[in-house]
Amino acid sequence: MRRKAQAFGILAVFATVMTLTGCADKKSDNVKRIGILQLVEHDALNDARKGFVDGLKEDGYVDGKNIEIQYKNAQNDQSNCQTIASQFVGNRSDLVLAIATPAAQAMATETKDIPILATAVTDHQAAKLVKDNKNRVQMCRELLTWPR
Repeated sequence: MRRKAQAFGILAVFATVMTLTGCADKKSDNVKRIGILQLVEHDALNDARKGFVDGLKEDGYVDGKNIEIQYKNAQNDQSNCQTIASQFVGNRSDLVLAIATPAAQAMATETKDIPILATAVTDHQAAKLVKDNKNRVQMCRELLTWPR
């Protein structure tokens, strides 16, 4: 009888640990993960990031409250862009802001499922991010409805 109680106790502890471990990896359903991939520190690029975050706040999206923003800087290294893009895909980001052409290209090669908002890109078509620049208006309209 004592062995059964010990076995049951061990199983209960194991089940609790497994449950808590599983919960630790899951994000809350109502908290959206937003990745920001910036090529390099630069005043204009920093302002683009700040404007994006400020715009989210104006619309009621606050980091640490109802969104989780993860900011990564590639230090002007394109291989870092690819590594960071892969991390955002692995972390199942809900949206990624890519700041500068190499950052946007890295994200575009890593995922077709995560919405990518690109800024500081002179020509999306020339960068092979879109087939036609005319489609950008439709993409912007779709993003405006995110995550509703």
